[in-house]
Amino acid sequence: MASKLGYNAFTVQESVNMDAFSDYNYEAAAYATDGTDPAYIEVSSTYITSANPAKKVVIYDSTETVDATDYWTIFLNGETATQKGIVIQNTNLPFTITGLLITELKIRAADGITDASDKVGILSFH
Repeated sequence: MASKLGYNAFTVQESVNMDAFSDYNYEAAAYATDGTDPAYIEVSSTYITSANPAKKVVIYDSTETVDATDYWTIFLNGETATQKGIVIQNTNLPFTITGLLITELKIRAADGITDASDKVGILSFH
């Protein structure tokens, strides 16, 4: 089967079916506070952009120090006032998102449930 050439080389479904991705990236999203006590702490993936969309993302506890009661809200492809996020708890990790083009990924944690040693790993396949 010939894949489509150009913007994404493989479609999302082709990539998932054939485990064929043109690139992958790993990053650790660290949650550290600066003492201002915000309502939440948010990190954005630096590798997932509109110019380099991800076709599959795996989020996991990279340091194995995150408490079982910690939870995150995930926002995909931007955020609007009415958009709902995906809420996951540490007991749900690893968490895989697939089947769509992801052009932006934000992971938000409520202040007070994380500390500087808490990190979630983000593995993105492009």
